[in-house]
Amino acid sequence: MDQICLALPILSNKTDAVREFMRELEEERKADYDRSERRIGIPKEVWFLASLPIGDHLIAYMESQDFARTLEMFVGSQDNFDLWCKRRLAEATGLDMNNPPADMTLPELLSSYRA
Repeated sequence: MDQICLALPILSNKTDAVREFMRELEEERKADYDRSERRIGIPKEVWFLASLPIGDHLIAYMESQDFARTLEMFVGSQDNFDLWCKRRLAEATGLDMNNPPADMTLPELLSSYRA
């Protein structure tokens, strides 16, 4: 099982927009969110808001059997929910998941404990 953690800086004055985005995921778009995650192979995804000295960050933790494939599916998806999600993420962080940077690297997993 791949374990992925992303730290995305939130653009200036967009923290409230991030909170609203996450609220929509948890409430009115929950069924679409569930369908999307199941389709692309993410059984667990957790989002955090971290206020750091360098600014607010959106922190995501995800699990997937094959995260490279999962990411490829999400990036290429033209599903209405996925497009909405990618648009909201780009508005808040500047990261365009329809066209991610070629040099984008995932964080290095250094330790993982599970009882």
